Amino acid sequence: MDGLIAGAAASPRDAARRRAPSILQLEAVECGAACLAMVLAAHGRWVPLAELRVACGVSRDGSKAGNIVRAARRFGLEAKGFRHELAALKALPKPAILFVNLNHFVVLEGFARGRAWINDPAGGRRAMTEAELDEIYSGIVLTFAPGPDFTRGGQPPAIAGRLFAWLRGGEGALAYALASGLGLALMAILLPGFSRVFIDHYLVEGQRDWLGWLLFAMLAAALAQGGLVWLKGSITHRLATSVALRAGARFVWRMLRLPIPFFTQRYAGSIGSRAELAPLLGQHAAKEPVLLLVEGVALAVYLGVMLLYSPLLTAVAAAMALGNLVLFLVARRGVEEREQKAALDQVKLGAKTMLGLQMIESLKATGTDGPYFETWAGQHALVVGQQQAVGRVAALFATLPDFLAQAGAALVLVLGGLLVMQGQLTLGTLVAFQLLQAGMALPLRALMQNAVQMQAARGTVEQMEDVLLHPEAPEFSASPPEASAARREQRLSGALSLQGVSFGYSPLEPAMIEDFSLELVPGARVALVGPSGSGKSTVGRLVTGLFPPWSGEIRLDGRPIGSLPRGLLRDSLAVVDQEIVLFEGSVRDNIALWDETMPEAAIIAAARDAAIHDDIIARPGGYDGPVEEGGRNFSGGQRQRLEIARALVNSPSLLVLDEATSALDPIAEKQVMDNLRRRGCACLIIAHRLSTVRDCDEIIVMHRGKVLERGTHETLLAAGGAYSRLIES
Repeated sequence: MDGLIAGAAASPRDAARRRAPSILQLEAVECGAACLAMVLAAHGRWVPLAELRVACGVSRDGSKAGNIVRAARRFGLEAKGFRHELAALKALPKPAILFVNLNHFVVLEGFARGRAWINDPAGGRRAMTEAELDEIYSGIVLTFAPGPDFTRGGQPPAIAGRLFAWLRGGEGALAYALASGLGLALMAILLPGFSRVFIDHYLVEGQRDWLGWLLFAMLAAALAQGGLVWLKGSITHRLATSVALRAGARFVWRMLRLPIPFFTQRYAGSIGSRAELAPLLGQHAAKEPVLLLVEGVALAVYLGVMLLYSPLLTAVAAAMALGNLVLFLVARRGVEEREQKAALDQVKLGAKTMLGLQMIESLKATGTDGPYFETWAGQHALVVGQQQAVGRVAALFATLPDFLAQAGAALVLVLGGLLVMQGQLTLGTLVAFQLLQAGMALPLRALMQNAVQMQAARGTVEQMEDVLLHPEAPEFSASPPEASAARREQRLSGALSLQGVSFGYSPLEPAMIEDFSLELVPGARVALVGPSGSGKSTVGRLVTGLFPPWSGEIRLDGRPIGSLPRGLLRDSLAVVDQEIVLFEGSVRDNIALWDETMPEAAIIAAARDAAIHDDIIARPGGYDGPVEEGGRNFSGGQRQRLEIARALVNSPSLLVLDEATSALDPIAEKQVMDNLRRRGCACLIIAHRLSTVRDCDEIIVMHRGKVLERGTHETLLAAGGAYSRLIES
């Protein structure tokens, strides 16, 4: 690690506790980036977590302490790493980043009253005893201080503005909601006015000739108020539905256009669970911003009318309301991260449930359903515990306004009574003012509850924005849209060239593939063999264009792969991956992937060459027969051949086969490979089973991302090198 030394000293001022804003991780691998985001924010620099993921080199394996140090230095911090005992941490500048449990990073804010204050990106701020910290502390600490190049900047992400952004396009409905809220506020202040007139003019002065008109006006105001309540509710519901529809569609559409590295760093179940948050986001976006405007206007109207009645009593009521707000803000501290954590834990619970359903057969076959349930129950208990903690705080917020409202009402009654006895205020005006004060408590309470709901919405919004704000894959911004029929008229010949290609999954780590070259002519076959982890599948991903190489060139038909139109590339190249994915539907849909324009002859030809046609027509329904989720009603070999048929249906000129025949018996495997050769498409074959690659035109033996040997089966076997040893093993 950069800057790793034996010890360090700091001034007493540096050693004091320093709070860092809580920034929660969305995935376990980004704990280091989230910790650095908290440290930067504590020093006045707000950087989006997505940007820090890249700066810290977050990969599918997380990030390393050295990468965090280097990223902090790029933002102007003087960052150092140390190996220290727990006792030495008190003298170090805060906030610092600790490595705990040998697999996680947390922020150390400092020590106070015999306890250590930790801000955990996985769970928020908490205090623990020094003995508890010593149990998890792994001995590595990172310290930070602003350097000469450090600049403060950025702003904490405001949730209100992000929710308002979802209402773009619904300005008309928002205006109607605001107008209805203003109308409700006006109707609400009429009742105190009617009460003032009734007491001062009817009861005190005895003016009884217009009582009927007064009662009629009160009834009309009540009816108008009911209509406005219905109108506001209807508008809010329509806004919520509109936002939910747009959010769900945008989320899935954007997800399909994201680069593959986005998915390799996140759990599929977690991403899938986020799509279900669209209705919740719709409720938040339609309710919270509208309430903020409507209740804010109502509060201003109440205060304005109260000021006309009595400036002194208004000052008292406003002071009590301000005290209520201050208590609310104080009580809110430390609760926001709990609500964000509750939202994140709920998504993780959904992902864990989905995982159990996906592997239900393995759980039952291996007898591990009990351990899985214990893991699920632990996550479920965590979610329920978080929700209860948030509920207890919400209950406290519900009692504070009522208490202060009663105290304020009593104080206004005493002072107002004195003013009435002094002749400065009429009895009707005092009653009207008390009604207005009670009415003012309603929008005030609604605004405070709205603030709670807005913070609860933060976790939902951040999980959605993690997908929606992520840059899409370059192929989507570079390729013009093409018609499906036009794309099928174009085909590359299948000539593949890799020259000096280097690549890794994290730009801050050494390359996994180094100076790799390969030539594959149309109709030829090249095989990649080697032990697990040698980089074979990574080369396959590079060929398909899923990852751009760090250096070197990948060309198809002499053209850089990045310059090819997306439709042309996808119609000319197909992949059969190790992971077989079959969905619930018909056999036809699983082969053609819902393409209704795919000719029947092409589907049947692909199935014949995949040696699955006879199996299909022997089943009830034939090509229109059902496929259960995951292909449960097919054998392993049949599922693999359906996957091969799916790859062949577009008649690609280049095939990447990554363990594509591992589930086939030798006879079926030979039949499939012979059919592929007859088709004339070039094949890049990745295999562990060496019988698959014997007749390839070239065999490349890889080890740790480098080429050890290359040649034909006979020449490599005669050389007695690495390939020969693979054959013997």
